[in-house]
Amino acid sequence: MEQGNGDCQASVQHKLLIVDDEVKIGQVLAKHFSLNGYDVRTAYGGEEALAVAKDFHPQVVLLDLLMPRMTGVNTLKGLKQLTPPPKVLMLSAMDHEGVIKDLLQLGADFYICKPIVFSELDSVVENFCADGESPHS
Repeated sequence: MEQGNGDCQASVQHKLLIVDDEVKIGQVLAKHFSLNGYDVRTAYGGEEALAVAKDFHPQVVLLDLLMPRMTGVNTLKGLKQLTPPPKVLMLSAMDHEGVIKDLLQLGADFYICKPIVFSELDSVVENFCADGESPHS
């Protein structure tokens, strides 16, 4: 793997999957993390996300909660069945304590409300990467 220039890597370029049905949000997030040295893939729905994740093996997934067809909840369940399971950071405009609690119980590792504050998002993703520096070693 090539080494990037972001803060999250040592000798490995960390893999990040961004899942959001809003194309512009996916593109902005992908560009942000690519410029920070991550190996980034995007998916615009749950089914696509699971297919990409099986081949790409991301360490971290940024997952939108409210998507048509396959919801973020069902996508989360599928992602957590992968080996090794990625860290999943849920993103949503829904700021409801009960929903957040349910998602964390279902296996989400963190929850951030939209609009996204990039400094908070960067910090969480960097911490997730540091927790598992090289998941395949």
